[in-house]
Amino acid sequence: MNEVPELRESARIATHATIVPPGQTGAALWLKITLAQGLLNTAAQRFWSQDDLARVFPSFLLELYSVVRCSVPLMAAALERATELAETDGLAARTAAYLKQHIEEEWNHDEWLLNDLVAGGMDRSTVLSRAPSAGVARLVGAQYCWIRHAHPAALFGYLAVIEGNPPLDGHLDEIQLLTGYPPETFRCLHLHAADDIEHLRELRATVMELPLSEADAALIATSAFATVQGLVSVFEDLTKQRANRE
Repeated sequence: MNEVPELRESARIATHATIVPPGQTGAALWLKITLAQGLLNTAAQRFWSQDDLARVFPSFLLELYSVVRCSVPLMAAALERATELAETDGLAARTAAYLKQHIEEEWNHDEWLLNDLVAGGMDRSTVLSRAPSAGVARLVGAQYCWIRHAHPAALFGYLAVIEGNPPLDGHLDEIQLLTGYPPETFRCLHLHAADDIEHLRELRATVMELPLSEADAALIATSAFATVQGLVSVFEDLTKQRANRE
């Protein structure tokens, strides 16, 4: 706690060309992201507490699939841009190294989830032909803008939020009971319950060691805050769908 005023002073005097020692800016940035997730947790809890969860759960699964389906192409776009910049940009080089590994970790997860949705009774061709909702498009589209027109490291903010609240096995079991979906529908989700905890540790360690300027940290924070707001909107839209049916 005694380090907070010093961190704030370091951030205040930094410029885009001035790099604060690794760890200091990363620690302050991670704290901001963690605090911002409180809003998302509240929206998610409101959604999961609905008394007719079984009726809205299919819509949630489709939104989730859209996000997962977009993940590897989004990271690939950031990797491509980071690789273009890496020769003269240390932050881009670190970003490229992380994304190359993480793409391998996330490869084919959309297909796994699709198989689970089919096991739960959804039609494969219908799921594949469904366009992402406006909420998901806004959520993911903002990242493409920052990757191309700001810096690909912006994606760290998105990933920190997306992987910052991994599902718990117990919660997934409870959802299965409440919705009546077969266990096969939750195979990919259970996998993430285990893997995302380790992925989050790796991501946090990477962010803590990034060579960040004040502007870099602000960009990643902006990406994270926008991701929180985007996911909150997705949950709210799902809740509105339920209200409109009534």
